[in-house]
Order: sequence, then structure tokens, then C-alpha cells
Amino acid sequence: MEVITSRDNRLIKYTRRLLSHKGRETERRFILEGYRLVSEALKKPQLVDYLLVSTGYLERCQDEPFVPGIPRYLVSDPVMQAVTGTQTPPGLLAVCRKPVWNQEEVLAGDSILLIIDNIRDPGNLGTIIRTAWAAGVDAVFLTKGTVDAYSPKVVRSTMGAVLNLPLFDRVEPGEVGELRARGYRFLLAEPEGREFFYDADYRGKVALVIGGEATGISEGFRDIGTGGIRIPLRPGVDSLNAAVACGIILYAAWQQRRL
Repeated sequence: MEVITSRDNRLIKYTRRLLSHKGRETERRFILEGYRLVSEALKKPQLVDYLLVSTGYLERCQDEPFVPGIPRYLVSDPVMQAVTGTQTPPGLLAVCRKPVWNQEEVLAGDSILLIIDNIRDPGNLGTIIRTAWAAGVDAVFLTKGTVDAYSPKVVRSTMGAVLNLPLFDRVEPGEVGELRARGYRFLLAEPEGREFFYDADYRGKVALVIGGEATGISEGFRDIGTGGIRIPLRPGVDSLNAAVACGIILYAAWQQRRL
């Protein structure tokens, strides 16, 4: 393959656009980096537009994911550096379409939903989405105040969950409130919740709301929440990391729903 060495190459300029939130929103595409994430993406080849492989990667690694029909372009290491969100690029990159999920199908059964409200830290959001995928959550809703789920750092932290777990982003509390008419009960995870998380009822149609550590849950959810739940903490401890708290509650819910 001919090596792309110019950052002004049309394909490279297009790929660089996806490093910005505006670019991802406009193109409805995002970037995955590294062997593991690219391999996960190639399990759904209909989502993958093309791959970029650096000359350095080919020199270092024997394994190169490949699916017939998906274009691959060889680029120089400096060009790969220009289109990556990491200081030390792995040298393998996929440009993917954002998955499109059918909300009606997701909500048709007794689903457990996760609503993420005002989580601003990319690492926390990625960990939460990854945990939700592992713990049997049926779909994740992200409010407008939450960091972009398809930003490079979040995508890396999800370890492929963004490709497999239905995500609905930039939703308003009022839109989420419509779930109440469908029979969903809202459980708000907050330090002052009246009920311990292990005593809560997670069966049937449930929507768990997790708020940001700094801002907590938005006031818009107060009118639709049917109960606040909390994790007991030893004296002197104010709160837990949002991702940790979310994982504790989701696994309690999964255990109950499997019985």
C-alpha cells in the first residue's frame, strides 16, 4: 500500500475532524484505537468505514485485524499522531458510524435502564458504560450535561461497550420523564436517599439515575423519581466515586433480577 505522509491528505483531514465533538456530531462517526477495540468493531463490519494502520505498527506487531471489503490505509507515524487522542498512539485506528438503536424495542419489555445525569469526567463515564454492559443493563440514556460518550477517552474506557449497549444521548429530563407513562419506576442514587440500595426493588421496568459527583442529580428528576437509594458509608466518608457507586448498585440489581 502507498503510505500517506501528509496531514493535508483529504482522508486524514476528515479523520482529524472526528477528534472534536462538533465533528462527531456532524458526521455521526467516531474513532476507536488499538488492537482490542478495532477487533471488537470489526465484529460489526457494517459500522466500520475504514482503518488506518501506521508503518510503526506493522513493524512492531504481527497481528493486524482485517475484514474483506473494509478499506485499509497505511500512514506514517507522524500522520497517525495527528489523528489520535493519545500521546503514544497504538498505531491502529478505525473510523466507525455511531450505532443506531431502536428505542421502541429497548423499552418493549421489563427493561432496566441507566440514566446518566451530568457526569463530566470521561474516565468515569466510560467505566460506567462498560459496567452497565457487563451488568445486564438494557440501555443507557445520557442527559445533555453529560460528557460526549463518543469522545476518544470515553470510548477507550468503555472497552467496546459503545458498540454493543444501546446509548441514547443528549436527552432532556422531560424526555426521560415520558418513561414513567410506560410504567418505569425511577430510582435516584443519592447520598440522602431514604432506602439502602440492597433493600430496593429492581424488578420489572426500572430506571436508575446516577448523577455527577459535583452537581448531583438535576432538579428535573425530582418530580419523576419514585424513590431515593443510597449506599451506606462509614462515618467521615462523604461519598463514593460515581462509577464505583454505579457498579455496586447495578450488580445488586442484576443479582435480584436473575433470581
